[in-house]
Amino acid sequence: MLALLLPFWITTVYMASLAPQRATTLKEAFRICDVAPLAGEDLKRYYVPLDELRKSEAVEFVSAQLEFQDQGQFQCILFTGHRGSGKSTELKRLQQQWHQEFEVIYLEVDDETDLNDARYTDIYLIIIKHLGLRMQKLGLQFEPQLLANFEVWFNEITNETEDTVAKSVNAEAEASLGAEAPFLAKLIFKLQAQIKGSRTQKRKIRDTLQKEVSRLKSDANALLQDAMNKLQRLKPNSKGFLVIFDNLDRVPPEVGDHLFFDYSSQLRELRCTTLFTVPISVLCSPRNVSNAFEQPNLVSMPNVYKLNRDKVNLDFNEEAVAKLATLLESRIDIDAVFDDREQTLELVRHSGGHVRQLFQMARLALQKAYTQKKEKVTADEVTYGFKQLQFAFERAARENHYGVMAQVCVDKDITKDDVGQLLLFSTAVLEYNGDDRWNYPNQAE
Repeated sequence: MLALLLPFWITTVYMASLAPQRATTLKEAFRICDVAPLAGEDLKRYYVPLDELRKSEAVEFVSAQLEFQDQGQFQCILFTGHRGSGKSTELKRLQQQWHQEFEVIYLEVDDETDLNDARYTDIYLIIIKHLGLRMQKLGLQFEPQLLANFEVWFNEITNETEDTVAKSVNAEAEASLGAEAPFLAKLIFKLQAQIKGSRTQKRKIRDTLQKEVSRLKSDANALLQDAMNKLQRLKPNSKGFLVIFDNLDRVPPEVGDHLFFDYSSQLRELRCTTLFTVPISVLCSPRNVSNAFEQPNLVSMPNVYKLNRDKVNLDFNEEAVAKLATLLESRIDIDAVFDDREQTLELVRHSGGHVRQLFQMARLALQKAYTQKKEKVTADEVTYGFKQLQFAFERAARENHYGVMAQVCVDKDITKDDVGQLLLFSTAVLEYNGDDRWNYPNQAE
């Protein structure tokens, strides 16, 4: 009997451990409403599907692209949406979903380079560094001659040898890469640090890499192909490496133009499957990103409105508002923390569907209530949270922005110029997509 009951008991305990642990105090609620992307067990506990509000299937389309890919094939996939719309959480889901078929390398690019000055050559360096680290983790080694050729070439560019790198790699590199990291990873780590350093050194290194970009690309692809061959001998059913570049959507419009228009071919020619997050402003460029890539996969803003193109001030879709409020309700015991459920619905209305801003306002309201020695959040704290985001937008807004946003209220469409791209990039104007495509000013603006 015990043997029969044991599997049931184990399953019950496991499922109970994954049950949502809802906050019952202001302090717990503040902590649990962290704006960081869901990952690990929290992804299982707190993830709420918003497909019916987004009216788009970005994750499903990416999954289909990966499903259709055969061994030996490579793709360059674009993934976009407003900052804070939930892209990173969806990418974590993709990482979990495809880790059997692909060797997935998930990267937060802001940890690797300066997003305000990122270059396509940085992408090559990042891939080579993390490829070396993953090969080491898998117990695999590059062909010695390929590795030697690459290291000799880099020595000519940087005047760095294994001895000089070993002497100068600091504690930060050891902590980031591990003490046993391969020389190639340590070399590129040092090179990245130099690129982030003085302007003169940055220009020198980038000018050299730009002049030698054909060599950089051919050597990078040789290492990628070698890694692919070794991986498939280790895992015969593997489709290869899938490198996810998260947070590239945070680069300013001019850097987005450099990466995804000026040097699109260099990104597409890497011999591994890459997934790049791109700024939503790229979609509004007259250069048309679809001329260089497959159609980008858009994580649309959850729509909480009733679209009426003839109406300036849109009404809310209260069913959609209630659905989005479940993001908070999955983490918080609303009756214990809020004076009335209406306050959570009001937070959603003020967010305009923007997921990150919803949590930001909630945290501000919770913090305000705590500092006021209140037991629960009231309407006053909700207003405070909304106002703080509004003030932040007002500080960043320029005089010529307000006329454009007023016109967006009327037309439900953003201008296809630099100002329009900037307003999308800053989330002052939001895009809603799916059955229809339209724009509307951010409620916090």
